Amino acid sequence: MRLHEGINYVDGIPVKLTRRATRRIGIRIAQDGTVCLSVPRRLATIAEGERFLGDNWQWALSARAKVLAQPVKAQKPISREELDALSAMLGELHSSWCERLGETDVTWKTRRMKSLWGSCHYAKRHVVYSASLARVPRELAEYVVVHELTHLRVHNHGPAFRALMDARLPGWRSLRRRLRPS
Repeated sequence: MRLHEGINYVDGIPVKLTRRATRRIGIRIAQDGTVCLSVPRRLATIAEGERFLGDNWQWALSARAKVLAQPVKAQKPISREELDALSAMLGELHSSWCERLGETDVTWKTRRMKSLWGSCHYAKRHVVYSASLARVPRELAEYVVVHELTHLRVHNHGPAFRALMDARLPGWRSLRRRLRPS
């Protein structure tokens, strides 16, 4: 298989290869069944991405079949009222958790994000929350706030991160499961 950036076809299945500023090679399945392969711009070659896709091709076919079997959810765009309510809730949660955790000068904003609930730019002390949080219960949005603020201290998801999350928000694992069911 010889892939290039953009749309490719493998066994008649569309594979979209993108080079991104990521750390890992990743595969996801789009709603239309396209297999999306992300290859880090600096840390991997397209050939390594091809090998990764080849090694995981059966998984991709299985995941693609599941995605295509699901009815397409026609979700209406998030309304201005939902965004305003989210902004008020996040403002309250963000400031109360910053105070509780002793974090100062942490800015935040919301934006539309396709695959993340939030991201933390710890060097800039800035957090971005997904506008999709407007459609989840408050306790799940609170989990995301604590999760992102914890990244100010621990920049990965390793044992130190999990231990700090256990101390800060006992029961966070069940909230995470509710937020992203498998």
